[in-house]
Amino acid sequence: MKIVIISHAFPPYIGGLSYVVENLSVILAKMGFEVEVLTLNTDGSLLGYEEYMGVYVRRFKGYAPDNCYFIPSMEFVEHLKRVEADVVHIHNIGSVLTPVAITVINRSRRSKGKPRIVVSPHHHESGSKWHTKIAWFFYKPIARYSLSNVDVLHAVSEYEAFLIKKDFGKEAVIIPNGVSEDVFKYRWRPLKDRIVLAYAGRVERYKRVDLVIRVAQELSKFDVDVVVRIIGDGSDLQRIIGIAKNARVRLEVLGFLPRERYLEMLSRSTVLINLSDYEAYSIVAAEALAMGVPAIVAKPWGMTFKGITGAHIINKYDICKIADVIVKIYSGILEYDSQVNGDGRILPWSYVVKQMVQKLYLR
Repeated sequence: MKIVIISHAFPPYIGGLSYVVENLSVILAKMGFEVEVLTLNTDGSLLGYEEYMGVYVRRFKGYAPDNCYFIPSMEFVEHLKRVEADVVHIHNIGSVLTPVAITVINRSRRSKGKPRIVVSPHHHESGSKWHTKIAWFFYKPIARYSLSNVDVLHAVSEYEAFLIKKDFGKEAVIIPNGVSEDVFKYRWRPLKDRIVLAYAGRVERYKRVDLVIRVAQELSKFDVDVVVRIIGDGSDLQRIIGIAKNARVRLEVLGFLPRERYLEMLSRSTVLINLSDYEAYSIVAAEALAMGVPAIVAKPWGMTFKGITGAHIINKYDICKIADVIVKIYSGILEYDSQVNGDGRILPWSYVVKQMVQKLYLR
């Protein structure tokens, strides 16, 4: 079976979508499928073609004003018209690439009856910037129409499936994302002499890292040493550094780290804290919970992790409650078994991809 995966992000781009598509495509290739990834090269700095761990990767010129929209070029459209595949798996309804790809494939498959079109919307209900919020109002009917013409929709959580049903009127097959096997080699070993609030990922305004600074400021009232550990980088980092300086909160800005170092620093944190406004599924939160690190995540998307030991799903603006939970974790009032791997609900990618083949790709 030949599988074509379409996504605007793929390594070396760093981000959740890139991580998902990388793991999915590489594991499919290891399973013996012929896998081709079609992606965008918005700044023109990457190779147009490469073989990546058994995956054929083709990059096409695209347009991403303010790192949004991800509009494909005619070069991409012309290539897609010629694609021969059994399954085409398209990612992220927030990218213009997705409805364009659905339209092109549907037109080309009328005479052949294939490929099967699978879409993972990674849907979080609205845009994350002021102009994308406005654009979403006009784009939503286009997205709804496009998704009505696919064979199967895939949601990564019950909450995302609820949003897909509400906004697009379609049922989705729920298969949560996985984590890489290397995560299970680590266990929670927090520092004893300070509270370390870890945030990992892109530092964008919608990630609400400013609220993490406010939590650290509240914790300082408990006469305990507090540090905010930022593992990542992004357009909002300098603003966050300024906020932390004014609030007299100590920052540890590490940037994007090599994989082993990242997992080590995460395992040595008191908690992972992600108060983002928009997440379909937080891979970092899943990785933390898999190694036994308590995770503070925001409602409503945080409900993905409801019932998992160590997951605390809290209103992101309830700073006092968040601080209280963290103090209890640090003082040992809330006890965790560091050997627990997400209660068995956080699964490795190898298992998740097998589920996707059976439930999404096979008729």
